[in-house]
Amino acid sequence: MNDGTRELLDAAAVGEQLDAHGRVLPPWRAYPEIERYSIGWRVGNGEWYLMVWWHWWESARMDEAERIVYYQADEPPHEWLDWAAQQIWPGEAGVRRLAGHGRHHAAAIFPPKVP
Repeated sequence: MNDGTRELLDAAAVGEQLDAHGRVLPPWRAYPEIERYSIGWRVGNGEWYLMVWWHWWESARMDEAERIVYYQADEPPHEWLDWAAQQIWPGEAGVRRLAGHGRHHAAAIFPPKVP
């Protein structure tokens, strides 16, 4: 598959997600039956979904506040916190944030929405 075909397929899949949900769901919502460290994220439907998610995430160009709001809508389960933090704060920033608040304290990392 060439890059052009790949981009068209990703864009179509992103469009389907946006039509169905208004956004592309995080992986744990799209495929709750696939455990965080499962090979299912590296082959088959899980792999495809992550590629579609990445295509959308990179093209959405959200700022930090918008990324946090995205994860507040579907708070990551504790086993996904490191992954989600890395998406919001790439590189060492995500690691430092997790270390500073404790790996299992989602509320400290993703503060609750203010009404």
